[in-house]
Amino acid sequence: MPVERSAIADATGRLQRRQQVAQRRRLLRLGAVVVVVVALGAVIHLVAFSSVFAVRIVEVRGTSLVSAAQVEQTAQVPRGVPLVRLDISGVERRVLALPEIKAVKVTRSLPGKVVISVTERRAVYAMSSGSGYSLVDSEGVSFHEVADLTPGLLVANLTDPRDQRLRRDTATVVVVLPDAVRARAVLVSAATPDQIVIELSGGARLVWGSAEQSEQKAQVAAALLTQAGSVYDVSSPSHPAITR
Repeated sequence: MPVERSAIADATGRLQRRQQVAQRRRLLRLGAVVVVVVALGAVIHLVAFSSVFAVRIVEVRGTSLVSAAQVEQTAQVPRGVPLVRLDISGVERRVLALPEIKAVKVTRSLPGKVVISVTERRAVYAMSSGSGYSLVDSEGVSFHEVADLTPGLLVANLTDPRDQRLRRDTATVVVVLPDAVRARAVLVSAATPDQIVIELSGGARLVWGSAEQSEQKAQVAAALLTQAGSVYDVSSPSHPAITR
C-alpha cells in the first residue's frame, strides 16, 4: 500500500507540474498577444494620429511654365495632417485643374514630406491672342499665355480659336509635318476642320484639307516640295497636285 500511495502521489505531482507549465505557457502567450496589441496600437497612433509623421514639407518637381509656389498653392496640402491620412487623389485632382498640367503624381516621403511631381503640357503651335500668344498642345488644349514665342514654334490662325476640334485637328497636322515642310512653314491657317492650309516661305501654300490621313499627306507633301510650285495640294493624298 505505501508503494501504491507513493506512485499515486508522484503521478499527481507530475500532473500538477504539467498543468502549471501549461498555464505558464498560456499566460506567456496571452502576455505576448497583449504586448503586440499594445505595440500595434502605439504604432497606429504614432503614424495615423500623432504629429511625428505629419505633413511638414511640400516639394514640387517638374515645373517650368508655372511656378512651384503656384502648384503648391493649388494643391492645398494641409500641414499637420498625418501622411497616411492625406487625401492623395484630392491633391492630384486639384493640381490637374491647372491648365498647364497634363499629369501629376503625389507621393509621401517619411517622416513628413509630400512630393508633387508634375508633367506640363508641351506646345506644338501657338495662336495669336492680342498682346501675346496662347500655347496649344497635341490634344488641342490651349493651356498657357506667353508674350513671346519660342523659336521654331508655328503660329496658327484659326477662324474660331474656341473650337476644340479645330484646335485638335490643327495640332494633328502640325505634329506630323516633316522637317522639309516645317523648315518652310511660316503659318497654319484653318477656316474649318476641312480647310487646313500651311503658308510656306516665298508665298507658296500647302493645301492640307482635313486632318485625316495626315501621315500619308506628310509623306506626299515632302515629295511635292522638291518641285517648283505656288500651290501644293495634298488634301487627297492619292491624287496630289501642284500649281506652278
